Amino acid sequence: MTKSSNRNAAVESIVGSEVQDTSGPHLLFVGVITRSHGVKGEVWVKIIDKSDRFIDGQISEILLGADHVPYELESYRVHRNGLLIKLASCNDRNNADILRGSKVYISVDQVQPLRPNEYYVNDLIGLAVFTETGEHIGDLAEVLPTGANDVYSILGNEGEILLPAIRSVIKSVDLANKKMTVHLMPGMRNRS
Repeated sequence: MTKSSNRNAAVESIVGSEVQDTSGPHLLFVGVITRSHGVKGEVWVKIIDKSDRFIDGQISEILLGADHVPYELESYRVHRNGLLIKLASCNDRNNADILRGSKVYISVDQVQPLRPNEYYVNDLIGLAVFTETGEHIGDLAEVLPTGANDVYSILGNEGEILLPAIRSVIKSVDLANKKMTVHLMPGMRNRS
C-alpha cells in the first residue's frame, strides 16, 4: 500500500512505505509480534508500517498470522519505536509468549482514508509502466522503502530500472487501467 506513510516526508514524495498484505483483501500489514512485555499479557510489535495512521485510528480489532485470526484489541500505545498491544483474550505472559512471531494486520476500514496521490503497495504491484512518450519499459515488480521516499523496481526487457517515487519522476498513476506514466531522467536506464 503505498500511502505517504511518513507524514513528515519531503513534499516531493508521492508515496511512502506502507505495506499491504497481498494474500488478503484490504488488510494492512502492521508488523510482527517479537516478544511479550510484562506479566499482564501485553506484546511488543516491531512496526513495519511507520505511519501514524495506526496510532491516530480507532483500531478495535487486529488479525494475527497467515490465517488472519481476529482478536479484540483492548489497548495499544507507542513504546520504543514499536507498539505495545494488549489483546482482550490475552491476560498473562504465557498467553503472550504464544503469539511471538505472529504477523499483525489491520483492516483498512479501521484507518484514516488515503489522501490524494497515496496508494496501497498492493495496488501498484503489476502496473504497466510507460514513459511520457508512450514507451512500455516494464512492470512495477516491487516497492522498496527507503528513508526519504520509496523506490520502484521496474522489470522489463532492459532488466531492472529503479525509479524514485517522487513527483518529478512519477507523472501519473491510473489504477483503473493498471498503468503508470513516468519521466525518465538521464542515467535512469540500464542501457550501455
